[in-house]
Amino acid sequence: MDATFASAILFFMPKDHWAGVIGHGSIINLLKKWVERPAFAYIFYGPQHIGKHLLADKFVRALLDYPETPDLQLHPDVVLFLPEEGKRDVSVDVVRKNRLRLQERPQLSKRVVGFLPQLDRLNEAGYNALLKIMEEPPADAVFVGVADNVSQIPATIISRSVCVPLSLVPRLVLAQGLTARGFSSEQAATLAEKSRGRPGLALDKDDEALDFEDMARAYAVGPSIGHRLSAVDRIREACESQEDPLATWNNALTACSVEIGRSWIKEATVNLILAQGVADALAAVGGAVSPHLMLSAAALRAAESKLSLPGLFPRYFPLSLEA
Repeated sequence: MDATFASAILFFMPKDHWAGVIGHGSIINLLKKWVERPAFAYIFYGPQHIGKHLLADKFVRALLDYPETPDLQLHPDVVLFLPEEGKRDVSVDVVRKNRLRLQERPQLSKRVVGFLPQLDRLNEAGYNALLKIMEEPPADAVFVGVADNVSQIPATIISRSVCVPLSLVPRLVLAQGLTARGFSSEQAATLAEKSRGRPGLALDKDDEALDFEDMARAYAVGPSIGHRLSAVDRIREACESQEDPLATWNNALTACSVEIGRSWIKEATVNLILAQGVADALAAVGGAVSPHLMLSAAALRAAESKLSLPGLFPRYFPLSLEA
């Protein structure tokens, strides 16, 4: 893009960088302060459909003082870490290529932003190449990463980043946000309830995560161990039959955690055990052990009301399957 034309766009277009975000007010207040004096790296993470990709995108635009409408790929100071065509993961070659650009001076803005919208989808070689950049960070560079599953990211990357955890949006706040977008009060209340605190689900009625509600409810409030194990089998079959099983597992496990939260007061000990199993399953997504084993183990422990203690050095979730 011609630099003069790009500058004209930046000057004339409105720059309300945070418009359109539903909820996360306290996080937005922090981001506004960080824009002026940013740290070297940030990681946005939380349940799927919570708004973390939208918020990270807006943060990148605010760092560059770039308006809402143009694609980020058009900005010469954005270095996007994306999978190559036909690939699921970000390759080490992409990281190495982008590393060279990050060493260069910014062209239009005060800084260069390395944007990793799928930070949890690098392989070991890719993370090692990324770590080399982070060990000797370029003076004008800021990294912004997004992860559905933070447990997949090495501790060496996390320790060098500001972690930005996003949680479920309160139902009233979500309903108010939907009303502001033109939904009637009744529609907004219904969508806020069904979406379980996730704006992305409220705005996308066809989202596949809603398909797991019945299975998740059977796991959370099943009257017997048989019902819970049957629900786990149904969840496993549904996830493994999808084109992207890892993303589907994240959807299913988030639905499970929400259903457990809804019935928390009724059986606190049982629900704590089940929640522990869901957290362990989330940590296992993409690993050598199938998440369904974690859910099954938690169902067995719940039948005996056997709550296991966390390990001394948990990876990211303070939970463990050890007795």
